[in-house]
Amino acid sequence: MGRKSIYSNEFKQSVVEFFKSHTTKETAKEFSLTESSVSNFAHRAGYKKGQEKHPISFKHEVCQFYDNNTWDETVCKFGVSTGSLFKWRKELGYRNKSRGYNLHTEGLQPTVTKRERHDFMVTRSENGQLKAELQQRDERINSLEARLTQLEGASSIISQLKQLLS
Repeated sequence: MGRKSIYSNEFKQSVVEFFKSHTTKETAKEFSLTESSVSNFAHRAGYKKGQEKHPISFKHEVCQFYDNNTWDETVCKFGVSTGSLFKWRKELGYRNKSRGYNLHTEGLQPTVTKRERHDFMVTRSENGQLKAELQQRDERINSLEARLTQLEGASSIISQLKQLLS
């Protein structure tokens, strides 16, 4: 049997919304909670803070640098892990150099296939950028909705106080 939460879903949601633009420590202090409670609320709401450490433009720059350089040079220059480099290349549609596909051998491929591959990579990278923009837009919308809810609550309190004072 699990414990029943003493916090309402609305409260938890407002904690998560505040957490999106503040640190765990600030959120815990603001709502008089422990930092682990803030993290648990965010985790259960499906929000993962700090997942995207690098912007997509940086990821593309790293992947493009790797096309003409070794992984060791790339990792040293940009200070990223090898795993991140290979993961980004796969996500953004770059060719896999470890399988013998790189700029030097690609010139031997038929030009139509090469062009189609390039168009696909461009489309896939644009798709990644659009997904990032949509995520940022959704976060802004959620933040504005939370602020609107807070303002509506505050305005109803103010109107009640006016009625009491009248």
